[in-house]
Amino acid sequence: MRDPRLIPASRSTAFLPEDQPLRRLPRAPHRSRPPAFYERFEDRALVYDCVGPGGAPRSLPDGRRPMTLAPHYRPAPCPPLPPQASLTARHHASPSTMVTALRGAPAGTTAIRFDIAGTTHELPVGTSHAGDFAGTRLVFTMSKDNDLAWIREWASWHNRIQGADSVVFFDNGSSRYSTGEIEETLLSTGGLKHVCVLDWRGRYGQTDPALRINPFYILFLQVSAMSVALRRFASGAFGLMNCDIDELISSPAGTSAFELAQASRHGLLVMRGRFMEPVAGAGNGGRRPPRRCRRCSRVWRRPRRGRKRGGRDRPGRGVKKTRSVPPYMPGAENRRWLGRERAEGLSSRHFRAINTGWKDNRAEIADIDPAALVKDATFANLVHRHVF
Repeated sequence: MRDPRLIPASRSTAFLPEDQPLRRLPRAPHRSRPPAFYERFEDRALVYDCVGPGGAPRSLPDGRRPMTLAPHYRPAPCPPLPPQASLTARHHASPSTMVTALRGAPAGTTAIRFDIAGTTHELPVGTSHAGDFAGTRLVFTMSKDNDLAWIREWASWHNRIQGADSVVFFDNGSSRYSTGEIEETLLSTGGLKHVCVLDWRGRYGQTDPALRINPFYILFLQVSAMSVALRRFASGAFGLMNCDIDELISSPAGTSAFELAQASRHGLLVMRGRFMEPVAGAGNGGRRPPRRCRRCSRVWRRPRRGRKRGGRDRPGRGVKKTRSVPPYMPGAENRRWLGRERAEGLSSRHFRAINTGWKDNRAEIADIDPAALVKDATFANLVHRHVF
């Protein structure tokens, strides 16, 4: 019997055929880039998901921004199934992706068909789960092949420390385990009301070395996951929080990120991050870092300038109301009146040792002077009190 806390969901996708020469090009395609960039660059994706929000007679295909494929989008007809309906489209673009709102589809529409560059694509209309997650404190992430023990600690921390009661997990094609094992891991935390794990495989991309302004636009898969988390799952949630598996969110005692965001001016907060440095322990040869978050409790005695700033957002009231303000990194795009509001004491701890080395190899401990580090007593006390 299926656990009632488990919310099953699938996705609808459309890609350019592999045997077709047409491909999307990056911005400024004439500029030089290393071969590794093109190996990770997603040049075929058209749509990452298609859903009818809240049962309304319309669909929301969420996909890549047309960019160099724009000439092929403009003349493309978009007849629905059943074919007698006439649809109108309105596009809401971010620097990376675009949400297309289709109007005119009758109730009960099961699929959307569209043509582009001589090929026809049919998208099943997925179910909105906004009702399932209504009123919840929802945290979401995207992950690939991260240790299940890390995933469990991540979920337990945000459940016990931040009061998150639901998780949406985007799995980017893990090969070490199945999505079912991820579901079992999350459900084993015991404190979650709802869990949804989506098969979200695809090319993740990497930052564009040829651009100085917004080199992160290339992370189409992640930005689309943010949009789907908000529109499909969290549009009725009390709050939505995004953080990676190697990040744990902290707030002042007696508060949570959700309540702080709810009390903020626009319902949207970002936060700064601080690295938790790996320190070798006895029995690991002096080089291997601790393999669990609970064992990483050292920070720099004097925080270094220029460290990575982590931004984590909640579906602010303006973001919920208009699709022209999409979730982005960090916070929201086109948010002139939203700004980047922060709350005192709200921050993320970023654990350098908790990674699979896909981006850079941090499995070995760098030469760090132990005198430059100090124990994060607040974190150590929280771990001790909540017995992770």
